[in-house]
Amino acid sequence: MKRKGSKLVALTIFLSGLGAVGTVHADMDIMGGKATLSGESNVAVQQKYVNGSEQKFEEYRDVQNGVVLQDLRLRIDGNTIPYYLDLKVMHPALSDEFYRLQGGQYGKFGIELFYDSIPHNYATGTLILSGAGTDNLTIANQIQQDMQANELLTPARGTNPLAPNPQDAAQQAITTDLLANTNTTVFAFKREKAGFSVGYNFTDDIKSWARVTNEKKTGTRVITIGDYERYPQIPGGPHISDLFLVAGTELAEPIQYRTTVLNVGTGIYKKEWLADIQYTFTNFDNEDSTLRWDNPYRSTSISSSNFAGATNTSNGDFNRGRFTMGQLDLVPSSQSHDITLSGSVELPAIHGRFTGTVSYGMVFQNDSFLPYTLNAAVSGTNVPAFAGPANITDPATVLATSGHSSLNGDVRTITQSYVFTCKPVEPLTVTAKYRYYDYDNLSDAITFPGYAAFSESFWRTGNNDPRATANAGAPSSPLSYTRQNAGLVVDYHLFKPLTVTVEGGWEGWDRENLRINSTDELGIGGGFLYKPIKAVIFSGRYRYAHRTVNGYEPGNTAENPEAVGQVNFDWADRIRHRVDARLAILPVQSVTIGVTWQYLKDDYGGNNPFGLKSSESLAGAIDVAYRPSDIVTLYASYVQEYSKGAMQSAAKDNAVAGQNYFPRNFWNSDIYDKAETVGTGVTVQVIPGKLTLNTSYNLSFTKTEFSNTNPNLASDTLQNAIAQAWPPIRNRYQEVRVDIGYNLTKKLKVGVAYLYEWYKLDDFVNTPAYMAGLSAENSTKFVFTGANQYSYEANVAGAYVSYTF
Repeated sequence: MKRKGSKLVALTIFLSGLGAVGTVHADMDIMGGKATLSGESNVAVQQKYVNGSEQKFEEYRDVQNGVVLQDLRLRIDGNTIPYYLDLKVMHPALSDEFYRLQGGQYGKFGIELFYDSIPHNYATGTLILSGAGTDNLTIANQIQQDMQANELLTPARGTNPLAPNPQDAAQQAITTDLLANTNTTVFAFKREKAGFSVGYNFTDDIKSWARVTNEKKTGTRVITIGDYERYPQIPGGPHISDLFLVAGTELAEPIQYRTTVLNVGTGIYKKEWLADIQYTFTNFDNEDSTLRWDNPYRSTSISSSNFAGATNTSNGDFNRGRFTMGQLDLVPSSQSHDITLSGSVELPAIHGRFTGTVSYGMVFQNDSFLPYTLNAAVSGTNVPAFAGPANITDPATVLATSGHSSLNGDVRTITQSYVFTCKPVEPLTVTAKYRYYDYDNLSDAITFPGYAAFSESFWRTGNNDPRATANAGAPSSPLSYTRQNAGLVVDYHLFKPLTVTVEGGWEGWDRENLRINSTDELGIGGGFLYKPIKAVIFSGRYRYAHRTVNGYEPGNTAENPEAVGQVNFDWADRIRHRVDARLAILPVQSVTIGVTWQYLKDDYGGNNPFGLKSSESLAGAIDVAYRPSDIVTLYASYVQEYSKGAMQSAAKDNAVAGQNYFPRNFWNSDIYDKAETVGTGVTVQVIPGKLTLNTSYNLSFTKTEFSNTNPNLASDTLQNAIAQAWPPIRNRYQEVRVDIGYNLTKKLKVGVAYLYEWYKLDDFVNTPAYMAGLSAENSTKFVFTGANQYSYEANVAGAYVSYTF
């Protein structure tokens, strides 16, 4: 990010001066002795050197060269008056700046104002379209014409898209030249949040509050659009082997979000009981509701078509994505209202307490529908005969054919949460919990006449919805659900060193307008807390849960067009085992050792042949701290995490009547993730009370490996279903920090600091900006931005002055 120049320097000097002024009066009362001023100021001079991706190094921060006010704290406390004022400032005028002002009268009222800014830098890339950050991405008409002049439609390619052609080379040359001569774009956004709150106590028991916050997000991030054409290599026969022509581009999505939240409430807080009520209004506004972009490869639009020499004979299989301008509806603006009642009451007779919360919410959005497509050449079966001046590219057409100009989004939510705890006898504690959440989607259910498919190139009717018959339109499906959780925990103190726990729970989901009715999950478990001696604490917990599915529609039907046996993992039967353990040891007064361990195993879907079948994770950590003397402290930690996911899949072969999947299509994929993190550090009072050395080192290493196999005989496997070997993904990070500080006085400290970071990413998905000729598929028309998270090596050195007063 750019340095903010004189603004930064001026503000830093000004705020540093405030700190200096504070130091002048540090040992003196102010306001004639009615109040005391205290605080702290830290000013640094630093220099950074980054080799590689500076955006990755500063992903969530802003490290600038020169004079930087790290933080400033000023506080005024009344001595003879009941008032206070507290100011905190961090990194003023930088992208990660923070300001907070608090004040008020003790026991009566309080106010707070704050501003917080956090950057999120992605990477630098090359976008061949102009207008990044806006809702309209464009490219010169001449470029579109030159691209289209060198484009090969399906008939010219024949059945083999890999056949070399001079026009491919010409089109690649134009794209390569564009990338080489286009300025780079930084893909990033910044979150800025500001707020004001006030609290007022009418009495010691009756309190009220009001808060207003405003959060703004501005910037751009990368999104991708694309399509493909499938060329079977045995026309008229089964899909033994296919070739693909992919087309697409990466776009810059504009981020122009503003969220305003108002919260007001009041409550009564007694020793034996309490109750409060609060109202929250949230307004979310997206300044850019639509993104439109020019297709770099077309100056005129055509419709996709069928190629008679191919196996796939359904309309629209080929020449897809031949629109001139594309469109995408972005996150809609919305408003929500929530009212919440909370209360709690003591139950002295049984040494218990009951707490409950009930909330009702409403969310509305009325974002206008976009036209069906901007491609006026779209054709196909049953394209509506739009009456009057309306056509497929006119937003009024949606209203004319569906009777709706927007979704009329309306969602109502009800949340209830209750907790009851009691101790009927001294060694026994019982806790019961219940939570209810109802998501009721009252949005309009709309049947559209169809939609523009295949990258806005062909009109398609029907969307495999059970309420739709052939060519009878594409209904929308407002989804609703209810979720309930109930649990019971019993703790029993068996004898002095041992407490045991037994627990049980239930979770149930009821869903509407999905191909599943409900799920029920029952769980049971137990644990213990063991303290044999003062220096040892050992605890453990085990939980078993079994989820069952009710009313899941079978596959290969109108209700469920997926394959038979394919189930979404979060809707599938599941058996879960979870174990947690922790051990804390203090063998001697100067040593502390902590060990944690966790194991989680999920099995999904029972005998279903497709989808995520299992997920297994294991994590362990050890922390050691050693303080051999008052002047030396050493600490170290080690964390290892391991996980494995097993998935079963198959390639589709729609040439086999009545069977989309059969054994020779099957392939399995096991994904292994391993992460190791080592940390160590030492603090040394080189000169006790004067010179202090703090240093730390952290190293992390992650690796993802893939094992892809065909479970059946290789000789019986389709060529386009042969499991491929994927290279591993490696991620390494090192950090070294050194801080040497010298106390000139009890309140004035000077020092030097150094930070070294090294980040290395090896990832096969870090694609180049242009993929033409890099794979067997003729990917002549897929243009990336190259905005990947690259590696970096960074050094930051500086000196600082800190004063406490």
